[in-house]
Amino acid sequence: MKFCYFSACCITAALLLHPALAASPCEGTSTPDSEACESLHLSQAEAELGRYTEAAIHKMQTIAAPTQTLAHFHQAQAAWKQFRQEECNAVYSAWSDGTIRGTMELICETRLTEGRTYEIWYNWLTFPDSTPPILPEPPLKRGR
Repeated sequence: MKFCYFSACCITAALLLHPALAASPCEGTSTPDSEACESLHLSQAEAELGRYTEAAIHKMQTIAAPTQTLAHFHQAQAAWKQFRQEECNAVYSAWSDGTIRGTMELICETRLTEGRTYEIWYNWLTFPDSTPPILPEPPLKRGR
């Protein structure tokens, strides 16, 4: 697929092909404004991920989970961070012919971060019975 640069049809095609872009509250701004807005969304998503990660670690330490559980959790986090970096690098490369590439990379990072936050909540902060979760269910904002 060949990418176009600044035409209205290219922007329309990007919106149709990528619902996350269409749902973005940053649409309709200049490229730098859009990137700044998406960067703010990423910062918020990363802060939320940090909060849920800390709660999960605290739970593991409080319930005296086996030592390898916490070690595996940390390994999973490191692997996930590497995956996010490589996946979103690929997205950036796919859009390298256009100015939208930075915005698409940021949307990718935010979407994956929100997904990881949800996985941590589901795997570590909920209970199999009717006990309320430790933190509320995080929203998946990007077209889920």
